[in-house]
Amino acid sequence: MLDINKKILKKREALTLSKTDFKVASTCAQKLVYRKQNYPNNLQENEFMKLLADGGYMIGAMANLLYPGTEITGSTLEALEQTRILLQQDEITLHEAAIQSGQKLVRIDILMKRGNRFELIEVKSKSSDSSDDKAAERKNMETYIEDAVYQTLVLKEVYPNADIDTFLLLPDKDKRTNIDGLASWFKVEHQEQAPDTRFLKPVVNFKYEGQPQYADKIMELRQDGLLTKLPLNEHVERRIEEIRLRADGFIDILNNNLHCPAEQRPLNKDCKHCEYQKIALEGPSGFDECWGALGEEDPHVFDLYHGGTIGGYKNPLINQLIAEEKTSLWDFLETDFVDAKGGVGARNERQLIQYLNTLNNTEWFSETMVAELNSWKYPLHFIDFETYTGALPLHAHMCPYEVLAFQFSCHTIAHADAEPIHTEWINTEPGFPGFRFAEALMHAIGSEGTPLMWATHENTVLRGILKQMETMAHQNPVLKRWLLDITKDEKENRPGRLVDMNAFTLKHYFHPFMKGKTSIKKTLPAVWKHHPYLHQIPWFKKYYQVGPDGEIQDPYQALKTIFVNSTQSQLATMEIEEVVNEGCAAMKAYYELQFGDHANRQSLKQQLLAYCELDTMAMVMIWTHWYRNFIGK
Repeated sequence: MLDINKKILKKREALTLSKTDFKVASTCAQKLVYRKQNYPNNLQENEFMKLLADGGYMIGAMANLLYPGTEITGSTLEALEQTRILLQQDEITLHEAAIQSGQKLVRIDILMKRGNRFELIEVKSKSSDSSDDKAAERKNMETYIEDAVYQTLVLKEVYPNADIDTFLLLPDKDKRTNIDGLASWFKVEHQEQAPDTRFLKPVVNFKYEGQPQYADKIMELRQDGLLTKLPLNEHVERRIEEIRLRADGFIDILNNNLHCPAEQRPLNKDCKHCEYQKIALEGPSGFDECWGALGEEDPHVFDLYHGGTIGGYKNPLINQLIAEEKTSLWDFLETDFVDAKGGVGARNERQLIQYLNTLNNTEWFSETMVAELNSWKYPLHFIDFETYTGALPLHAHMCPYEVLAFQFSCHTIAHADAEPIHTEWINTEPGFPGFRFAEALMHAIGSEGTPLMWATHENTVLRGILKQMETMAHQNPVLKRWLLDITKDEKENRPGRLVDMNAFTLKHYFHPFMKGKTSIKKTLPAVWKHHPYLHQIPWFKKYYQVGPDGEIQDPYQALKTIFVNSTQSQLATMEIEEVVNEGCAAMKAYYELQFGDHANRQSLKQQLLAYCELDTMAMVMIWTHWYRNFIGK
């Protein structure tokens, strides 16, 4: 009987359009089909997305504390019935209220009823994009607004005579918390998920639940005012009919045996970032089903550096080629690499470098590379930072999503062919670490030589510490002068000392194995796997590992084995998958280092140090290859 009820429930859910269904379908109608058919989804496996989601659950838990009410639980049918009965009361506040109109079904984060007036509050933490890209931020806000309008539409259809006020509730990045350790007040616990279920919502425990100081802590949260309400009534009035029509179109797909008409799922450049691509996931690939043989070309049009910009954003050439079923990189012509006005910019020049050197399978070095390499002054300092960026700040006087520096690694080369000298620092103490971090870095690299970073993150972090010195009234004139000297700030016409090796790569170096990427995670494997002489250099040897398939491993993958083989005996039995070997895992490890199980502190610290050390050694490996190809020959 239970199995029959499960089948009925799954069939019912397959025919309803939830707010998540609506959001996914709005990016691509075919994705609605894959979602309803439970296809593997890379966003579910993405560690950075998981971390951001944890921040979202914390913000959701805080919102529920600030707007106390009755939580709706149980199956969809049970939740709908609970909501219906409770909304018969004149005044009530509900969390996760279930509202259904026809096939449209929503769960509303916070729903307040006062007589004939509803207040619908959609709680958000932040977008999946971690950059400061204002265009991306606007796009994400547009998604939030559409989500709230869809919920309002469903509520209005069920209660047509009610007055509805719609709001977004989200962290205000211009506000600073007065609470030290705020993030530690909320602990996210992920529940075991059955194989036949799509998603099981984590449990968020409030540290002071059931404690004598509970009421005082809630008052602190209210006074802190970290969350802000944005009214959306104007957006609702302007967009609701458009959202209704779009939802009706998606429901037609549900009712048409989950068939999406071809005109609603055109192949285009946006498919490059489809979450239904098959990347180390079992099960069918939605991307493969859409693209078939067109997705198998190698090199592919999607491999081209900023390929979607050729010919301009409005009518990019790549979309024209895809429409003609041409998806090989070689379907471009040399004369195609121009901008919307027909000119050849720096981006087009890089595209042509990739095109020609991939065609010829050649490694490329610019004519001016030697001169720029020679302009770097010894000692060379290769630096990398690990930082934490969370929805809830870890320390007082910080804003939501303000960057917190907690670790650095530096490899210093005193002169040509010298062994790299490693220095490192990691915060293991309570309290704001930013100024101690910066002071330790200043002592490590001083004011002589050239400090090198990969991309602009380190410059951004150090500029942020300069700002934090001001906002937190931290007095250290020596540190301030050093930070002003090392950091670049175009608005203040400050050139700084930091050199960006990512920008250098873009301008001076290409290997076909990198395809259209210049990140260190793409550049290092290209250099490491194709130049065996590097494996024999004494200070690089420990990163040489051959995988089970007989292939030379990417050092970032090899780090897992290296760590397990080099730890003390009591740590050597840990699962390899637990090893920190990418940035998101480092953030999670630092949170646990600060607030988690103290039994794991030494293990987490060792993992963080090993990962950050590899980042700067990777820079040394790449620089060594460049140097030995020219100056060191």
